[in-house]
Amino acid sequence: MSKSHRQAAKEGVVDLTAEKLVEQSNKEIEKALKDDSTLQLLASGDLSVLPQLAASRPASRVDTEPLNLDVIIEEVARMIATTQDHYKCIMFTDLESSTEYKRNMGHTKGYMRNRLFCDICEHAVQRYHGQVVKRLGDGVMAVFETAIDAVLAALLTKRSIAIGRKKLKKLVGSMDYRIGITCGYVKEIPGEAQDYIGHAMDKGARIQTTARRNQILIDEIVYGLIHTKIRDYSGDILIGQPKNVTLKGVGVSTLYEVSPKELGLESSLSTRLRHLFH
Repeated sequence: MSKSHRQAAKEGVVDLTAEKLVEQSNKEIEKALKDDSTLQLLASGDLSVLPQLAASRPASRVDTEPLNLDVIIEEVARMIATTQDHYKCIMFTDLESSTEYKRNMGHTKGYMRNRLFCDICEHAVQRYHGQVVKRLGDGVMAVFETAIDAVLAALLTKRSIAIGRKKLKKLVGSMDYRIGITCGYVKEIPGEAQDYIGHAMDKGARIQTTARRNQILIDEIVYGLIHTKIRDYSGDILIGQPKNVTLKGVGVSTLYEVSPKELGLESSLSTRLRHLFH
């Protein structure tokens, strides 16, 4: 073989190796793009964005004049002073182990799991005339005009997840949650992002964190508002025995578990054994 042929053959090997490296790199980039948005900038070739993100303006142009706190304080005080109190029923939901799930399964699948849970909650809230005020990443905070609607929405959420558990598990693994419900006076904060403040908000969140896995808890206020109506649903709803619980930052409250009758109470031994073997 002549020197030119040997050189050509050598270059062919180099080109073939380069092609394989490029192909392998492309596959690795495509895989990485699913989890790292920074690589999207690198793959696009628009590297000019990166230095701009690192230093968009000289340090000499830093604004050293402080904000006018008097104006900000006046605006906040006026907003709160002019906001009326409303009596609402508050429901908090929370998906269990979201951070751990994202760490093990990746943020894309973690987002899908959170989104599915929040969508299920929101559809149940809307079915019973409630309003999702905000999504909390791995749960929702919702308000209702009546206590029975809040309870029925929570029961629909529980029933829907239980019926679809096998399907959901194939998609995103186990979907375990906690739900807490209370009622009380709250202030509606106006603005683009609607929100509420008040003791009932804090109490609802604390009740939710107190719940067992897949448990719905209501307090004595909600129970007092629904117990006369519960006879209409006695064939469908179970209510557990009252339990006095100290809620952090709130105080002692009497809590009751509610559940669809066919699913049983999460606090009962039979239900806990059923979960253990399934």
